[in-house]
Amino acid sequence: MSESFIDLFALSVFRKQLDIDPEYRKQLCERVFEMERPKPDQESAWLGDTGGFEFLFREPEFATLFESIGGAVRSYTHELGLNNDLLSFYFQRSWATVSREGQRIFEHAHHQSHLSFAYYLQKPVDGGGIFFSVAEHPNEFAAGLFTLSKAELDIIKRPGDRTLNRIYVEPEEGEILIFPSKTLHSTSPNMTTDPRISISADIVVALKDSSGHETLMPAIENWQSF
Repeated sequence: MSESFIDLFALSVFRKQLDIDPEYRKQLCERVFEMERPKPDQESAWLGDTGGFEFLFREPEFATLFESIGGAVRSYTHELGLNNDLLSFYFQRSWATVSREGQRIFEHAHHQSHLSFAYYLQKPVDGGGIFFSVAEHPNEFAAGLFTLSKAELDIIKRPGDRTLNRIYVEPEEGEILIFPSKTLHSTSPNMTTDPRISISADIVVALKDSSGHETLMPAIENWQSF
């Protein structure tokens, strides 16, 4: 019998080029710059959610973009094999991120939501991409073995998704990446003088009818505040 691997439990990051007019993208970039309060001496990128602009889906200028993003999110869940007819989707929070020269976003996750995305409104060449990480790689049989430092020391001879706890993805301008909110992620520094601009949001997914379901979130209109 020949040798082989059975790869189980893969993280599936959905990527899609949105059909958005370049002139419209340019207009949205200008609107983001109006919101931004640049901090060029800081290593961390400017984040709109902590800068007073956490609900971009309410901004009229962004309506067309979020309509397209909504379609992409439904494509993502459909391709996973879910029945979208039984689900409701809600943008919970949305914001812009501006990464200027040398700036990046440090590793984090969004535990308050179900799905998250990054749409690259402006992405210069060498503007930096995104890392996806796992705290405990399923294949890591010794703690700390599957790190980039071990690859640099040549302990990992063939670095890849089977042997690293952090994988780099290079997005393109106009592309959206969608992933579970619980996924650890970070970005690499922007190595250019042109800003990298991304639009992100956290999404909640609920059942339209929770009858007979013990798990999954029930329809929000059935909730009661107190």
